[in-house]
Formats: sequence, C-alpha cells, structure tokens
Amino acid sequence: MSMNAENRNTENNYAACPRYEAALEDHLQGVLRGPEAVILAEHLRSCTGCRAAFEDAAVSARLLAIAEPAPDPGAGFSRIVMARVRRQLQLNEGKSIWRPVVSVAWRFAATAAFALLMLVSFDLGRQSQLQSDQSIVAENHVPEIAPDRPSLPANRDEVILMMADTSHGKQ
Repeated sequence: MSMNAENRNTENNYAACPRYEAALEDHLQGVLRGPEAVILAEHLRSCTGCRAAFEDAAVSARLLAIAEPAPDPGAGFSRIVMARVRRQLQLNEGKSIWRPVVSVAWRFAATAAFALLMLVSFDLGRQSQLQSDQSIVAENHVPEIAPDRPSLPANRDEVILMMADTSHGKQ
C-alpha cells in the first residue's frame, strides 16, 4: 500500500502522517533547522498527504496574518455572557426540546391503548357469541337415529351370521 492511500481519510482528502505532523507546524513557523528540516523536505516531496496538509496550514497562516486582531472584550465580558445565559435558561424553564417528542409518544400510547381495548372487546364479544351458539346446539340436540355402523366381518362365519341377522332367516 502506498503512502498516498494510507493518508486518505473518509472524505477522500489527504491527511498528514502522525509522525511528521508536529514537524510540519515547526517548519511552517520557521523553527525547524538542520537534519530534521532535510528529512521533512524529502518526506514532503514523496508524501501527498503531508504536502497537502502543509499547503492548507500555510494558507490558514497567511489568512490569520492578514486579519486584524479583535479588540479585548473587557473584564466584564464573561459576566455579561453568563448573565444572558442564565436569563435565557430562566425564560425557557419548563420548556424542553423533548416536549414535541413526548407529545407524539403520548399520542402513540393512547392510540395503542385504544387499539388494544378494541381488540379485547372484539375477542370478548366473539367468545360470548361462540358460547351462545354452543348452548343453542346443546338445547336442540337430536339423538341419533341409527346406531354406530357395525364393524366389517373378519371371517366367513361372521359373514354368514351377519347375513342371517339381516335377512331374519328369510331365505
């Protein structure tokens, strides 16, 4: 695997090698000298990731040098900011970013409870209908007219006896 493939991050941008990251910063500030500077220069020629990181850092340093420094906000800045934060928290007391989610959750729970109640009532109604149908059948039970069918004869003697029984001796 090449150095370029190793230094690619998930966005397909190049990243500096961890071994040379600190040396890149020192080189950018002009404090890197001697053999370390030579080793870094050779590495920059062969490593796309470190070269891209060095160029990005150099552009950022030039932009920072151009920008004017911001005026000091003063000693009371942190107190003012914290007072505004506290006031905002007091105004939003009782309000939560989760309130809409909780509202939807309660609606979902109520709908599920209603559906469960409907299913239980349907099942109870169905069971009572089955019980009433079974009681009607039990009340109107008609005894069987014909007894159970006789078994088939197992041998010749049983066949003769069966014929004699059904013909009542009329032959």
